[in-house]
Amino acid sequence: MENKKQFNVKNFLIKYALIILILLLWVVYGVNSPYFFTVKNFKSLIVNAAPLLIYATGMTYILILGEIDLSIGSIGAVSASLWIMSMTEKDMPLAAAFGIAILTGLICGTVNAFLIIKLKINAFMVTLGMQFLLRGVCYLVVHGEQILTPQKVRDFAKLRLFTLSPLFYIGLLVAIIMMLVYKFTSYGRKVQATGCNKEAAKLVGVNVDRTKFIAFVLCGGLAGLAGAFQCINVGMLLPNGLGDGSEFLAITACVLGGTSLLGGVGSIIPGTLLGVVFYYSIENGLGLMGANVYVYPIVRGIVIFLAMVTDSLKRSIGTSRK
Repeated sequence: MENKKQFNVKNFLIKYALIILILLLWVVYGVNSPYFFTVKNFKSLIVNAAPLLIYATGMTYILILGEIDLSIGSIGAVSASLWIMSMTEKDMPLAAAFGIAILTGLICGTVNAFLIIKLKINAFMVTLGMQFLLRGVCYLVVHGEQILTPQKVRDFAKLRLFTLSPLFYIGLLVAIIMMLVYKFTSYGRKVQATGCNKEAAKLVGVNVDRTKFIAFVLCGGLAGLAGAFQCINVGMLLPNGLGDGSEFLAITACVLGGTSLLGGVGSIIPGTLLGVVFYYSIENGLGLMGANVYVYPIVRGIVIFLAMVTDSLKRSIGTSRK
């Protein structure tokens, strides 16, 4: 009985480890900074987290399928570059510009999907190549220059609904919709079945290739929207920094939230959402405490390592249950 009790405690701690870590983190930051537990700070935290939540939502589908996409940061950058240029040079309305960003992301995702699914090229190599290629395209589109967001974008960023930026609501809405698709549609069941066992999924009639193709296209479209949101948060387009490393942060948030790197297991809400909150809580608190800028990459590395350890522990418990 004692061993069983200890095992249950271990299960509980691992299952709710992320929530416990977030609460402990908030306590530490709250003690060390009088500004952490303020309404203004929490508003800033959740609005800044919106782009990563959108990136990570698309990545959740990819990881559940047992695949990977290393190009989403660069897809976000090239989409944002066309988004901002369409307004500064063509004077497009903001809504149409968002359409350009999403369409660009969908096209990039379709190219990824075609190379991976139709030409049977390894997803890691395809998306790694696209990461470098699209970053170069981003530089070409904006001629390597930093571009301030136009007035219409700044006006949009100032909008408030119940005191919160529309970026928060759009990011959360995207996550909710994608969660509902995963949980309550036939496509969502096909994604899970494919991730759990590709061969078994084929035997029950799942078109595995089509399921993966759609996921890469969706991931690309969401990355396009996330790139535009990053521009809004920063107030300008930085071709050398926008979206840089976002793919790794998205993967980290997904894994911290319980999505397995081996596929078949994952959730957007609460899983990926909690992973995003955890990461941005760390960055937010470090900023309030005046941490050295060189500490940030170290912390990011530690968080990624923590995600890998968490994934390994969850898999080991799953194996021990069997």
